[in-house]
Amino acid sequence: MIRGNTYKGYIILIVSLIFFAVGCLFCSRTKVFILSDELEMLLYGKNRALWQTIKASIRLYRPVQIIYVPQVADKTQCLNFLEKKIVSNSFIIAPVRYESVAAELKRKNPKMVIVIWGKDFSINYQIDAKRAAKIAGPLAMKTGKPPALFIPSTINDITVEGFVETCNESLREIGFLQGLSLITNITKNLTNYSSVILFPEELSLQNNTVPLILFSGIHKGLLPPSVIAVFDDTLWPHIKEIVTFYNKNIKKKLLSVLYMIKSAVN
Repeated sequence: MIRGNTYKGYIILIVSLIFFAVGCLFCSRTKVFILSDELEMLLYGKNRALWQTIKASIRLYRPVQIIYVPQVADKTQCLNFLEKKIVSNSFIIAPVRYESVAAELKRKNPKMVIVIWGKDFSINYQIDAKRAAKIAGPLAMKTGKPPALFIPSTINDITVEGFVETCNESLREIGFLQGLSLITNITKNLTNYSSVILFPEELSLQNNTVPLILFSGIHKGLLPPSVIAVFDDTLWPHIKEIVTFYNKNIKKKLLSVLYMIKSAVN
């Protein structure tokens, strides 16, 4: 009995040491920090973002943490805050809106790796256009009305041209030859269209009945009821890919993640 207890004790000790060593190795690896803010978390969802960081941390086998950038006018105060939160040899993923702050962090901490989401890595909207067309196409065929594309000011002309061209090609493959209708202003009367593909600049459509295909990270609870598909075009599902591709010196555009779809064709 004594030998049995001793044997079990050794097993527990060995297992504990293994877990301790694994934990130490995990914590010693370069940390990944993602710059965000309270507004983004309100729209995306804190728990949802946290779950994405947990998944990325497991896949990368290193700590991944969100840093909430304070909304202060004083850039020096903002930098001081970030320097207290982030160690000097970290891997930073920053949305393009924080590019100037990230550049200053890099200047003061040369060992930091800074990756700008929206510049170094971004979404391949041209390929995503095919996916959107596969959802919009059956609605267009059923109603005989074209799908519309709302063009926000934040998207450049080259991206828009590629999106429209690819989407129209996919619609023709389905059998709808009329193509997309481009709109620059969202109005309440969208009944001339079978669906509307749009980006998150305009979401004042709570009473709209036309099916909406949305490119956005906004969580389901904030979406109008007429939304039939959501392509998450944020950085959050791609943390692991961003770190891996950067370390391998791979420049690659990523695909949005289709996280909600419901049928609008009866």
